[in-house]
Amino acid sequence: MNHQLMDFERQLNGVCAALEAWRSTHFQHEISALGVQRQDFLTQMTRFDEARQHLSIGIIGQVKAGKSSFLNALLFDGRPVLPEAATPKTANLTRIAHGPAPVLTVEYYSPQEWAGVVDMAAGVAQDDGARVARELVSMARDSGVDIAATLDKGSERLVATHAEQLPLNDYAGENGRYTALVKATSLELPMEELRGLDLVDTPGMNDPVISRTQKTKEYMAQCDVVFFLSRCSQFLDQSDTDLLHLQLPGKGVKRIVLVAGQYDSVLLDDGYDRSSLAATEDNIKSRLSRRAAQAMDKLANERQAQGRGELAAMLHGLRAPVFASTFAHGFASWPEHRWNKNMHHVHGQMQAMARQCWNGAVISNEDWARLANFDALKAAYEQARLDKHDLLEQQRQDVLPRARRELGMCLRELTDAVQRRAQQLQTGDLATLERQRQACEHRIADIVTCLTQEIDKHTQAARRTRDTMLAQLKGAMADFSNLKEKSGTETHTTSHEVSTSRWYNPFSWGNTETVYRSYTSSYTYMAAADAVEQVLTYGRTSAADIEQAFARVVNRGELLAALRSALLRALDTDDAAFDPGHFRRTLQASMERLVLPELQLEVSGIGAGIGSRFKGEIRDPEHMARLRASLTQALQDVFQDIGSAFELGVAQLCQQLDGVRASLEQQMVADLRQELSSLRQAFADKENELAIGARIAVLAAGVLATLETQA
Repeated sequence: MNHQLMDFERQLNGVCAALEAWRSTHFQHEISALGVQRQDFLTQMTRFDEARQHLSIGIIGQVKAGKSSFLNALLFDGRPVLPEAATPKTANLTRIAHGPAPVLTVEYYSPQEWAGVVDMAAGVAQDDGARVARELVSMARDSGVDIAATLDKGSERLVATHAEQLPLNDYAGENGRYTALVKATSLELPMEELRGLDLVDTPGMNDPVISRTQKTKEYMAQCDVVFFLSRCSQFLDQSDTDLLHLQLPGKGVKRIVLVAGQYDSVLLDDGYDRSSLAATEDNIKSRLSRRAAQAMDKLANERQAQGRGELAAMLHGLRAPVFASTFAHGFASWPEHRWNKNMHHVHGQMQAMARQCWNGAVISNEDWARLANFDALKAAYEQARLDKHDLLEQQRQDVLPRARRELGMCLRELTDAVQRRAQQLQTGDLATLERQRQACEHRIADIVTCLTQEIDKHTQAARRTRDTMLAQLKGAMADFSNLKEKSGTETHTTSHEVSTSRWYNPFSWGNTETVYRSYTSSYTYMAAADAVEQVLTYGRTSAADIEQAFARVVNRGELLAALRSALLRALDTDDAAFDPGHFRRTLQASMERLVLPELQLEVSGIGAGIGSRFKGEIRDPEHMARLRASLTQALQDVFQDIGSAFELGVAQLCQQLDGVRASLEQQMVADLRQELSSLRQAFADKENELAIGARIAVLAAGVLATLETQA
């Protein structure tokens, strides 16, 4: 195998070197793709150096999916070695590996990359990337650090005696002094269980900062095993399925573990409507497992259709996710003084729900351990470690066939591009092409009308969903406005004076002592914390339901597929004077570069009014009535706030879709004119252009023939 890999490397290097002279020609896109494949292959080759052979385990999920908490619990017994408060602006990639001493290596943005972030922040765009860029620039300026001097370092290496001494929060924490300037961090620790492993805590591949996303993709392209984390409260939503569909590394991943994380949060959302913890668990697992089966089968079928049977089989295997809760693991395993504020709050809410809704039940340590399900996670992790040799051997056996397939695909795309160009130059003339370009431009209004109809369908569906969801939100208020009374007991103590005088002891005459008596009484009360929690739950679930509903309506993949079909219908006419063949690919490329909008709702600060006016147990009937009224008003306020944000979000979404419609026409016209300008230059040097294409075609054909014999 080694000599075959070396032969292929020479073959690939030779192809790339031969094509380098034509990198700036019309075929630059296809030639650049070969360069990317060469770099990927060389990266894979370095992994098979025995001295460096590591199993790469990637932790993937959206920002806030709980990846850092998961790794802290899995590797560090819950100690907060990795910062857990990542946001889209502060998230960066962290690699964890074995080393002789605790070492933190920090990689900063290059000055050029930071200049790009600053330029994005200064622009007028309002997308996620621009918003995060502004937050990063503001954070860097407020930090007080010398930005230029820090970036000029390129990287920095910090050594400590213990892992906890490494100042990772300064470089990756939510409020770290250097966080805004950091692209990636690497953590080496003297932990025997890390020997031979690379664990990569990703910032979420929905990271809007392009250079950070690219760094993530570079690491993830080398992954052997993936733990994919999805929050139970928004399990496998559109962002998750997009992440799995578009960005899950497919170049060599051999095992995927789907984790339905933050299980405790959905237990709190669902438990009030169930009769027991067991009933709550059964309902959630049944519902989310159905969701997993549907989503994974759909993704697997798409991968199967693409000829990626191995990845399709892995996706089919994810129909039964691993339900897990880091908080529950902490409740079962760690002393209370190690729980953070959020853990104390969740523990109190869960136990209160058990007492109130499940006949006075108490969630036991055994229950917490079952809900945590960390034995299953540790087993999956340990199995990956045990299977290291076999997994790497699979990678070794697969790298050459996969590289040959990818080289063949790249060369066939290059050959197709050469043939199309040759046909344009041999069978057409500039005047004809100019007329076709003008015809395309004249037709663009009709084309855009066809595409507009598809966009309008999605816009109308968005508005219908808005109306439906607002009605559901209003109806759901009744479920959350019912604040139940609870029963409590308290101990009372009374006292009275008793004479201790004795007739036979004159010195005791007139003495008394206090006698105490205790008794218990029952009372009813309402908990202010319950009212706050109901408002918070209403707000969280409402926002999540809305976002998921919109993700289903405005689906990028489905909308692009609909637009592609509409474009083909608009181009395929019976008009003999209209032949868009030369420009069909240009128009398709224009359309596929569209940036489609997403709907995101911010829910913060709700429930604060109740918390400021009521504390603890409310016993007085008049105060109970006021608490009920405050809860009703708070829910109405949340409905108004979310409704307003929802209305604004829908308006912005529809405005963005209108912008897509407008920009589509401009982009298509600009691309057509650019393509014609390129053709003018080609016709001016027609013989040379055809000669270049012929030489490329001969080279590609020779390599393809060799690949066929090797296969």
